[in-house]
Amino acid sequence: MKKFLILLALFTLPVFAEQTTFANLNEYFQYLPNEVHKNWTPYKSDKDYEVSVQFRVMQNGEISDLEIVKSTNEAANTSVINAVKSGAPYAPLPAKFTGKSVKTQVELRYLHNTEN
Repeated sequence: MKKFLILLALFTLPVFAEQTTFANLNEYFQYLPNEVHKNWTPYKSDKDYEVSVQFRVMQNGEISDLEIVKSTNEAANTSVINAVKSGAPYAPLPAKFTGKSVKTQVELRYLHNTEN
């Protein structure tokens, strides 16, 4: 009996943020942390921690100038950076906002479950 090796090539297409529109920046800044959190796989720790990340969002939803501005667990920083990057591009900024970009900060907190 002959054995055949079947190779499957998986092609990935970029995933873009759903085309959500926002009336103002307040609505946008409610949306953005939720989107980052959806993409976060927390670094497991036996203690609570928080990490704040700052970045610029361009009019088209692309991001730049990504940096950690506060961290109580440096080992968790990479997971937060990855969460922000994997969600990009985000939905475009509100049409009424006439600037080219906005700088924002998102804080993610990990609460260690002591019951398990």
